[in-house]
Amino acid sequence: MKNLTSYLTLNFSFSPSEMEQLLGCFALRTLKKKDYYLKEGQYCKSVGFIEKGNFIYYQIVNGEEKICDFAFENDWVTHYKSLLGNLPSEISIKALENAELYILNLDKIELLSETLPKVNAIRTTLAEQYFTKSTQRATSLTNLDAKARYQALLKEIPFIHQRVPQYYIASYLGIKPQSLSRIRAMK
Repeated sequence: MKNLTSYLTLNFSFSPSEMEQLLGCFALRTLKKKDYYLKEGQYCKSVGFIEKGNFIYYQIVNGEEKICDFAFENDWVTHYKSLLGNLPSEISIKALENAELYILNLDKIELLSETLPKVNAIRTTLAEQYFTKSTQRATSLTNLDAKARYQALLKEIPFIHQRVPQYYIASYLGIKPQSLSRIRAMK
């Protein structure tokens, strides 16, 4: 819970008693490599803070996994559309490594929002980050060529090649693995 505590301390102003109340609502969940946080068709009922490990968000399109996003330590993992709209998820979220998450269920989020109004700052921050990231992704896919998208990804996640297979990186960039190999060779 060290990373979660640090994240909350650095980004929000909870008193010690508020922090204790908040942290008491999280539950540890461990996942093995290739386990799912969420499968397509399931209803997302929680947010998870990644203490250890990494995840891919993906959809199956014409029988092929299309990578939508990555999440690493100190990131949050959820599917907002499903969570907030009480809708079946159209994406899956899968662990690429053994992982530890601290899970906060939606019912506890709503209860905390009433009893501890500062929790709304977390909700707002996460929604803003999600919106900003989604907008950047759409802009990148629309306006940048493959090489520029790759360079932007490396700037955002410089360690990605150590943690994510190349074919997932290529899928995220919207290119074939062979094209990514060519781009990497041009350095």
